[in-house]
Amino acid sequence: MTMSSKTFFALILFSVALFSSCQKEGGAGGAAGGFRIEVSVDKTRPKPGETVQVSATVQTPGSIDEVDLQGSLLVPTKGPRDLTLSLASRELGLFKGEVRLAADAPQGFYGITVASAAAAPSAVGKASFIVGKVVGDFLIASAMPASGAAEDAAAYMRNFLGVGGNMLVIHDIINQKAWYPSKVCAAAALPGSSDDRVGMVLDLADRLGLPSLITVVWDMTKKMPYSQYMDSMKAVMGELWGLYGRHPSLIGFYDYQEGSGTYFAAHVREFADAVKSLNQGLLSGCAPYVDDPLLAGYLAAIDSLDVVIYQGAVMASYRPDNRKCFPLRRTKDFAALSAGAMRQKGKIGLSHVELFGYLEKSFAGQYLAGPDDVYDQILSAASCYGPDGITLFTYHYNVHTMGKTVAEVRKTAPAMENGLKAFQMLARDVANASGHLAVYIPYNDWWVERWTECIVPALDAFRRLGLAAEILPFIPPKGEEILPYYPYHLNEEQLEYLLAGKYVLVLPDIAGMQDTDSLLIKSFVERGGTVLLFGPRIPFGDQFDREALIGGQEQKAARHAFFEMDEPLFTRVKQGARFRVGAAALASWKPTTAKSAAEFEDGSAAVLVNSVGKGAVVTVPFALAEAAGTMPDLIRDVLDFALARHGLKRPFDIEGVSGDMDVAITSGDGEPAAAVMNYGPKSADISIFPLNLEPGRTYVVTDLKTGGRTTRQGKELYPWRTTVKGHDFIAFRIKGE
Repeated sequence: MTMSSKTFFALILFSVALFSSCQKEGGAGGAAGGFRIEVSVDKTRPKPGETVQVSATVQTPGSIDEVDLQGSLLVPTKGPRDLTLSLASRELGLFKGEVRLAADAPQGFYGITVASAAAAPSAVGKASFIVGKVVGDFLIASAMPASGAAEDAAAYMRNFLGVGGNMLVIHDIINQKAWYPSKVCAAAALPGSSDDRVGMVLDLADRLGLPSLITVVWDMTKKMPYSQYMDSMKAVMGELWGLYGRHPSLIGFYDYQEGSGTYFAAHVREFADAVKSLNQGLLSGCAPYVDDPLLAGYLAAIDSLDVVIYQGAVMASYRPDNRKCFPLRRTKDFAALSAGAMRQKGKIGLSHVELFGYLEKSFAGQYLAGPDDVYDQILSAASCYGPDGITLFTYHYNVHTMGKTVAEVRKTAPAMENGLKAFQMLARDVANASGHLAVYIPYNDWWVERWTECIVPALDAFRRLGLAAEILPFIPPKGEEILPYYPYHLNEEQLEYLLAGKYVLVLPDIAGMQDTDSLLIKSFVERGGTVLLFGPRIPFGDQFDREALIGGQEQKAARHAFFEMDEPLFTRVKQGARFRVGAAALASWKPTTAKSAAEFEDGSAAVLVNSVGKGAVVTVPFALAEAAGTMPDLIRDVLDFALARHGLKRPFDIEGVSGDMDVAITSGDGEPAAAVMNYGPKSADISIFPLNLEPGRTYVVTDLKTGGRTTRQGKELYPWRTTVKGHDFIAFRIKGE
């Protein structure tokens, strides 16, 4: 993109002036009476074969009949296409168009750009939608070569497209200087020079079909107090919009700043609001860490935030002891937490894989992850239901750039490539639907400790049970998402989501709840939901009667030798079955309104089932992590009892899964499928028990990894024993003939 320096300077001044005006007058539309275009679509996640309706609303001080709009659709991996728009309403300044997706429509972000001939940045409108899965990468602008940058970037992009990539984050655009012709940074590229790496990358992204977010950072070329960082970021963002807004590949802006606690939410809200003040259709994104899981819900509550990429945090620490908390399988857990929050609000969640390694996780002493670590991370991300795709940090630097000089990349790169192929298959065919079991994270203080003490052991317990559980965090109700103020009221929107999704909520070892979640759990159960309370701590709540909710009186903790099944909950554990318990003192219950499903030797209840309104509460005083190992069939019966209340059936039991593995399962509309990932060095023998097959019927078993097919009768598949090799996975589908 070239222009005279005079025209360029005028455009920049206009951009900054317009942006400042919008900020002073309250964001989008703040420049009263000016020219502005806002674009929207009627579907954000259409499927191939569907049609997307596009609406463009134009605000103009002149006649709407004189407005000449040009529409462009960036097709991921293909490039821009013309988008025809027709005037639908003069009074509203409304133009309409449509995008018809082919049956084989490419996956990724589709970017819509609508522009007029007017010179103002506000004469551009944006919108986007997603088809299938996003595979993104962070292109490090500062790491591009001093000479031959355009050729190098083109080679990188073609290679990235070749391994399945379809989206970029143009990252690290300001350090010792701004790598674009900035007028607000102290040191910057010259207009029209090869140092305009942002413009050069967008030119290539336009042609090759790589929708892009630009990372926005403050002016790092000069010292300034922290109090000025956000104003600097807004000035940079407004400048980038004025320079590059007409590029079809530009779909939004990404926040350079990272954070790991709820304190981060206020910064992200201000950043995302600033993005939307430029144009409502621009995407705003950020990438937090997970120290406080409540951050996921607080970010989801930000109306102006669109995209969250929870960082994997399994390769990046300078602290070797973090490996104890963040093994490779946590990649799924972080993705599940983010997706569980964002999905409730209709927002975009992307999982994250780290291609670099520090200290003991570095490969051959390089700033590089080893092939097993790369492959296993991608498999873990692929096993998670909910994310809209995956991002790499970073194919550009750790594969493309380091590959020129570091021989070890020749081992890491194929592992990444094979992992991405597996990701597409697993995300499409296995991790493609909710299993309706979810660990719920209520609002509370000090979640940093509870995450590792309560939630992480429960997630690993689900793994050992051969089950895939989602994570659903508390999301504050509208108007109560402003920290540090406590939320007090029930989030009705979240309640409706949980009920409509037929979720069974699991609360593992949760000590207590404040008002907002007390009301949520009480209302959820009364309106038909099912809650499973696992010990040793059973929650108190400010807004519910604990004894009425549980249906019994808690007895003083005591040591018990065994308990016996009194009233079976499902099919595995029969009446009279006896379980020996450990030496730890356990609470028991004296039933009032509840039924005792199992009793200790002294007659007190070990498992309690209470009907509350239209729903049910099941209380088990054992820690889920312990019970998954000592009484797995009982816990499976508890879970299946809860699911059956909502007319749901799990398709498989899977035994032999260890904590160093992941599981993905789908019912598949009559074609159940499952996958088991093994991140350890040794093979694992597992047994698969299909639960809903007819013994005499013939079924076709498809190996989703190889495409191989075998035919067996249902009775031959119960059980089905197989082996998962180290650093590998199995995936299969069963279909009746």
